[in-house]
Amino acid sequence: MLDMDVVLGLPIADTVSGYQSYARLAVALGYRRVWLPETYKLDPISFGGWFAATFPSHPLGIGPMPGPLRTGPQLAMIAASLAGLGASDLEAIVGASSPAMVKGWHNRAALTVAGMESLLGATRAACTGQPTAITEGAYRTRGFTNGLGAVQLPIGMASFGPRMLHLAGRIADRVALNMISPSAVPAFLAEIAEGAKSVGRAPPPVTVWAHVCLDPTAESIAFAKRFLAGYIRVPGYDRNFALQGFADVVAAAQTAPSAREVRELIPDELLVSALGFGTLAEIIRRLDAYRALGVGIAIVPSVVADPGAVRTLTALSTAVQRV
Repeated sequence: MLDMDVVLGLPIADTVSGYQSYARLAVALGYRRVWLPETYKLDPISFGGWFAATFPSHPLGIGPMPGPLRTGPQLAMIAASLAGLGASDLEAIVGASSPAMVKGWHNRAALTVAGMESLLGATRAACTGQPTAITEGAYRTRGFTNGLGAVQLPIGMASFGPRMLHLAGRIADRVALNMISPSAVPAFLAEIAEGAKSVGRAPPPVTVWAHVCLDPTAESIAFAKRFLAGYIRVPGYDRNFALQGFADVVAAAQTAPSAREVRELIPDELLVSALGFGTLAEIIRRLDAYRALGVGIAIVPSVVADPGAVRTLTALSTAVQRV
């Protein structure tokens, strides 16, 4: 098995069958854990049921999911149901997500640091199989008993803000960092380690959502700039891009009057730094740099010029480490 996970990102396919083909390819090539994020296309829970039944015992990850859309009892029931379908090695990751998704799409309140801590506590209580009795916090829950019994669900956090990273160091089972260059990773690892130290435990494992675009084309570049324009002003991501050396771009984007003008601000260098644009040799060096930092890797391939990511996943599978 490879030493890398893989992510079913939202641009991968336009049909459920396309996502199924991608998942089959990832498993056949030996990618480790398959992560199913929640965005606006694929429902990760429904698809996770298909995956668990089709590839029983293959490591499966649900998330990142927007924390405000889930409760502790929901996550416990999801974990127990997927375990019953074959997911014997399951993890979940929750995050604050973006204001556009949380407030705009779903009309939910933003997830605070205290809310995140409450959600993880409620989830762990619900997974015990015992009646819940959490009477404080945003995700308090009383009297819920997971009908399928106790279930194991390591639950991690997708984070960028310093307070969230400190909390992740204290309580998360894993931390996910997205669209980050190897040079920026140590600053975030230090904040996670500080949180872990405050409660006397070892830092949790960290996995980088490693975007890669093999041999980018003009179309790939145009798509990537549209993609990044949607993130560069999002709280947390703005800090991430600034730490990668693009603080001036972030500042200019904050005052840009239109999405088009934000796109025009995105330099090609940011595509290399955040989205891993390059040749196979350059991508391999980037992945090795993550490994040297001691973080895990979850590949998020560009499919603009590589439908289904067949070429990218195949090339990486033959060029990197197996465990």
